[in-house]
Amino acid sequence: MKKFLSLVLALVMTMSLVTVSAGAKDFTDSSKINYSEAVDVLSEAKVIDGYADGAFNPSNTLTRGAAAKIICNLILGPTTASALVADAAPYKDVPTNHTFAGYIAYCQKTGIISGYADGSFKPANSLTGYAFMKMLLGALGYDSAKEGYTGPNWSIQVAKRALNIGLDDDLVGDFNGVKAVNREEACLYALNTLTATMVEYEKNSTVTVGNITIKDQSSAKDMVNTGKTDGKIFKADGKMQFAEKYFDNLSVTKGSDDFARPANVWKLKAEKIGTYADTADLTYTKSVDVCDIYKDLGLGKSISAKKVSVYVDGVENPDQPARDITKGDDKNKYGDNGVLTEVFYDNDNDSVVITEVNTYVGTITKTVKATDKKDAYVVVAPESEKPTNFKNEFETDDKFEDDDYVLYTYSLKEKEIESVAAATKVEGTVTVAENSVTNNSDKKALTINGTKYKASAKISGENLSDVSVKQ
Repeated sequence: MKKFLSLVLALVMTMSLVTVSAGAKDFTDSSKINYSEAVDVLSEAKVIDGYADGAFNPSNTLTRGAAAKIICNLILGPTTASALVADAAPYKDVPTNHTFAGYIAYCQKTGIISGYADGSFKPANSLTGYAFMKMLLGALGYDSAKEGYTGPNWSIQVAKRALNIGLDDDLVGDFNGVKAVNREEACLYALNTLTATMVEYEKNSTVTVGNITIKDQSSAKDMVNTGKTDGKIFKADGKMQFAEKYFDNLSVTKGSDDFARPANVWKLKAEKIGTYADTADLTYTKSVDVCDIYKDLGLGKSISAKKVSVYVDGVENPDQPARDITKGDDKNKYGDNGVLTEVFYDNDNDSVVITEVNTYVGTITKTVKATDKKDAYVVVAPESEKPTNFKNEFETDDKFEDDDYVLYTYSLKEKEIESVAAATKVEGTVTVAENSVTNNSDKKALTINGTKYKASAKISGENLSDVSVKQ
């Protein structure tokens, strides 16, 4: 019998849990990309390119010239944009034969960009968040002069508008407009631009009364969409979203991923790009009371169980029924130690989806290299509780050795392993053992080398109650 004890400490494999279809680009450094949805959609739509070596390099900073290319690809499409030329040098440091000359010239003529006071553009310089947001607002139809995006306080006005319309949605951390934008952040902001509503201005009028002339300058108004493209971006609202105007071959609908989490399903023409889970409103990796979910959502009234859906590993489970999300319920709970519990609140329908994703323990029994008929994969043997209808193969290019301990997630909905990660090995002497059989499972824990490890819901190996101090 193998002598090991498996504990899981707040495991959250968020990137590994993203479900992507085979249509998405497979960059060699995809594991380093935080905003997979944005990078996949923008690269499939050919708004941004990867590098010749197959990498995307998500953390590379975006240059001013590359930003102009992105804007042109968004507005004109990559084919038309690639044919742009500069009849004359748009700036003194951007000659007509410069790589980005055509893109920069177009953005200059349309008022989307402006250079420096000395007549230069500095195309190789990095671009700040404020500057890129200003360019995206220009693509959406906002007039820099009318909106105050020029002058000493331009960045404040840009930030107010950009953040108000959600161009920074799903950004990890707070938006820092002074910091240089990297390539994957640029994709995130551009993706949010695709789903943002475009604006337009009514023609200005001048009225003269006696010796007084009054100029009436209209403010930005949502662009109306009464055509066939209305509804390509989530739902028909009578407004023109950017993608509805410029990307007639791109569409997104609401669906669910392999763990039943609400998700965006993107398609380019009829080809599926991928399915991407929404960002959860609440995330837990231990047991949580219903009343705490109520409080953490900031609810003012209870939500009926009829409007609550609960899924465990992608399917409904009678052991975790839907319950009223109410203020005083401190008896009913969701989740457990080492279980990724996410809560999604739909404000429009006043409904809640709760998903639980278990982390299981296994070992690698075989590693198979890729062939011309099948991608590389590993075979996983369960060490802890085995999921129902278990299928043991998982496609991956990650390197594992036989008998390696791994942590994996499994979709009962799709009947397949969704992620595999190498387990971390911890060795040392137990100084505290909280393993009384009379205690609740969330009280069982070991302290090794000064760190406390709680038992996970799917603990594997030796019985925790058999482990004592000094072992």
